[in-house]
Amino acid sequence: MLLVIAVAAAATVTDLPPFLRGDLSVAYGFDYLGGSLMERGQPGEEDTNVAGRVVSDHTLRYGLTFSVAPGAAVSVEIPHTVYRAVDVSDWSRMVYDPATGSGTYVGTATEPDATVSKGNGIGGVWIGVKGTPFSESFTSRKTRFTWLLEGAVRTPNEDNQLVVVSPGEGTGIGTRGAGPGGVGLRIVSTTSSRRGRTEPYIRLAYEENLPHEIDVLADNGEVLAKNQTVDPANRLEAAVGAELIAAENESSGGRTAFDLRLSAGWQSYQEIPTGIELPAVLIADAGLVQQAEAMEIGGGLGVDLRFMKYLEWDLWSDVRYQLPQRLESPYPVYTGGDTVHVSAGTRLTIRVR
Repeated sequence: MLLVIAVAAAATVTDLPPFLRGDLSVAYGFDYLGGSLMERGQPGEEDTNVAGRVVSDHTLRYGLTFSVAPGAAVSVEIPHTVYRAVDVSDWSRMVYDPATGSGTYVGTATEPDATVSKGNGIGGVWIGVKGTPFSESFTSRKTRFTWLLEGAVRTPNEDNQLVVVSPGEGTGIGTRGAGPGGVGLRIVSTTSSRRGRTEPYIRLAYEENLPHEIDVLADNGEVLAKNQTVDPANRLEAAVGAELIAAENESSGGRTAFDLRLSAGWQSYQEIPTGIELPAVLIADAGLVQQAEAMEIGGGLGVDLRFMKYLEWDLWSDVRYQLPQRLESPYPVYTGGDTVHVSAGTRLTIRVR
């Protein structure tokens, strides 16, 4: 699933605490990716709707930013997946198709709604640095824009979303961990500029997830393949928007602002175990499969409520359209043209000033 950039307000994403001050935050985010699954037909044949699919994710993020020098800070972020699930409806079991040498969902009986995979846990820890080589807060330079650069590394975690951590009972599915699992690298560039009561901004974010080895487990805990090198997807996000300041109080530091933006996202191909996002696949050799690239485009809005200079509450929401994506290389099953990605969340920040 592509990560939607959570931008509540431009000033929020380009602001750094003053020297020897910091921010403490806790955020909740809900992610929804829903639409149909279509199986491509042979040349001259129409595609067939074989299932409805919803990928949902509930995540808490705990953050700390501390300024170690004017215009420079260190940060720690802990993403905690409370629950992540892939659910399907109006689906049927896959059978072997001798005509194509692959699997097919077409022509089999419809099954009750089911959960394909689920998981929870800590998805590694992001440790990073932030700096503003140019900032409107540097009054001696008379800089007319703020440029925030961020770099971070995520620690690896063995209990990730690609492995079964807690086996299921009987024929039930197992519970997976959270996060891609391997070492992650993130670079973010955000530029904003105050123009009267408007602050336009541009934000680019790139996340690389390095390959790592796992043991592929069945839902009952059986080891299907050992020492498989998985390659989670890399992601590129872009947002262009403007913050509209509705009210400000210089004496208390309070303000109310609205954020409007357009955004787009790209996800690279990835090599992952089979059956995580498709129902009832054929597991002929328990190997890895390749998931194709994905692209999204859309927009969002946010509200920044700073009650005083010490306390801030942000809310945001984004809606994007996702282009069709092939989910597993052995099977001609794609996300449908009705696939929509919705992200919403809220963040409470204690600003030590």
